[in-house]
Amino acid sequence: MMAGERLSRAWRTIRRVVLNPEPDPQEVSRIGELARARAPVVWLLGKVQSGKTSIVRAITGHPDAEIGLGFKPCTRTARVFDFPQDVPVIRFLDSSGLGEVGYDPTEDLAQLESRAHVVLAVVRAMDTRQDEILRVLRAVRERHPDWAVVVALTWLHEGYPEGADHPPYEQLMTAPELADLRRALERQAAAFRALPGTGAVHTVPIDFTRPEEGYREEYYGLDALLDALEHAGSAGMDVILRALTQGDAGRMMERTRPHVLGYAIAAAAADVVPMVGLVTVPTIQGKMLHSIGRIHGVTWDRDTLRRFAASLGTGTAIGLGVSLGLRQLAKLVPVYGQTVGAAAAGATSFSVTYALGQAASYYLATARRRGGADVEQVKRVYRDSLKEALDMVRKARATK
Repeated sequence: MMAGERLSRAWRTIRRVVLNPEPDPQEVSRIGELARARAPVVWLLGKVQSGKTSIVRAITGHPDAEIGLGFKPCTRTARVFDFPQDVPVIRFLDSSGLGEVGYDPTEDLAQLESRAHVVLAVVRAMDTRQDEILRVLRAVRERHPDWAVVVALTWLHEGYPEGADHPPYEQLMTAPELADLRRALERQAAAFRALPGTGAVHTVPIDFTRPEEGYREEYYGLDALLDALEHAGSAGMDVILRALTQGDAGRMMERTRPHVLGYAIAAAAADVVPMVGLVTVPTIQGKMLHSIGRIHGVTWDRDTLRRFAASLGTGTAIGLGVSLGLRQLAKLVPVYGQTVGAAAAGATSFSVTYALGQAASYYLATARRRGGADVEQVKRVYRDSLKEALDMVRKARATK
């Protein structure tokens, strides 16, 4: 089959999925499974009201109410929050049984052993009663001594003098008026550093508040927390976290970005894992465009899809992406060709899918607002997003 014919068939598959008002539920389920299998898991350990939901909100940008409704039971003592729900790029496992008499972490631990993991203990800085969390973490480290642990020390303002605001973050441990808080932080850090095992223990002071609470910085210490999670996590965790929290200039693109990432990850997995024919990369890309349209409140029709494809330039979006993507990937991979195989194909599919989704989101946002999208800007968003995705691939490989 000639290359042009393959690209034409790919675009026909995308068009079929996009224009279908009711996507095949089997395809939708399989795409979600592909993304879910690749999504890193953050295991949250902490008492009620310790600040776990605020951390999830800071990373995902979701309101507290939606996060609360989004958690689903996954074991007898834990629940999981997938973000986004349909094609998750990150999963949060919350041990809701923590603090209950007789809580046994064995079943929750089993959820993490076969996949990427980060253990995140969330502790109120001024609360010295953390025996239950320490007991669970000792059990974890005895079973997996090399696992790193991140301890988020929250609610810092409980240790501030009345009327005080956050100091510059680098001065938190030296500000003379915060001596009581500093001693509390040092005691907490010492208790968690005493855990058995060889894995690193990162303690990070943070204070995530609401604007109405009057503090200068809503997500105080977020960058430090992301750094710690990146160091503790699996290869590529830094790519996911930074991509989620950096946002985009446009509000609608910011909303669709996590979904685009999820579909791009699913596309990469589809090219790496041998498929049984149910889901192909063009099917995933078509479902992604369908999902982006739903978020924008737009139902794709043949004319809208045709104009979007035309705005990307000559050829199809797939043609543009594959030709440029393969050239760039050849620079990243030592020996490109048969020896690279699935890994290179997966990286290409990730990059092209991400660029296609970002361009589609920009196109729909601007076409509705201005009555017509800027064609040159759509092309620029596509090219810039393709480069951004290839940089993600490079960074993820560098951390392995």
